[in-house]
Amino acid sequence: MLENWTQGSAPSASSIIDINNIRDAGVAEQIRGERLGALFQGLGCFDAVQGFHDELRAGRRSGSVSRALSSSKLPRSQISNPNLYYYASDLYPSFIGIREAANVMGISNSAAHRLVRAGQFPFPVARAGRSYKISVKALMHFKGIPDAIVHVDDIENGALHAGGGAK
Repeated sequence: MLENWTQGSAPSASSIIDINNIRDAGVAEQIRGERLGALFQGLGCFDAVQGFHDELRAGRRSGSVSRALSSSKLPRSQISNPNLYYYASDLYPSFIGIREAANVMGISNSAAHRLVRAGQFPFPVARAGRSYKISVKALMHFKGIPDAIVHVDDIENGALHAGGGAK
């Protein structure tokens, strides 16, 4: 998962833990957030994520999953501010171009255009002028990338750990 920026370093404990085997849903939730934070830190884009978190904390933006908190999906929501939870996809643009989508899918740009014109693209494509737009959430679903519900503290703790800092 994080091989691109951790080559040569020993794996951290959380990178070898299979989240699907964790019985405590709160611990699994925390590890998912920490892994994502470590990924953003390793990719060098955590500053943008931190700006998003600052807006959540200041109340200028509301977490996208506050309505879902009534379900038992978020076991730790009872002890934390529900507005500080969000879907990982909230950090990405809603739509990307066909070139970027083709790259993620592992196909050429021309093959993606051919599939769209033939009506065989694996999910809906929106036309915007002379270009096509692809839903990031649909692409994540197609690639089997879970749209994890995360908490700002978990993301920040993962980034802090990956950056070698201590709280």
